[in-house]
Amino acid sequence: MSSKFTEIKDIEEIAQQAHLGADVSEHFTGHLQAKQQINIALPLELLQSIDAECQRQQINRQDWIKVVCAEKIREVQASRISKAV
Repeated sequence: MSSKFTEIKDIEEIAQQAHLGADVSEHFTGHLQAKQQINIALPLELLQSIDAECQRQQINRQDWIKVVCAEKIREVQASRISKAV
């Protein structure tokens, strides 16, 4: 790895460098995915429903949320494409 890679430590720094026009392609090699941790407040009833579904599917909460978000994004994008045609 180059020293330039080790100088940038988190996604916010990478984003800032990209915004300034720097080449940040070395951070996106396909071997690792850039990730950013978030905090989200959910109503207790929704969280309980999510946990129940996770238990039925034998999947952890974080993975379930990622799968559902990815499915919804694909659905929205497909809908936009079909409306554009």
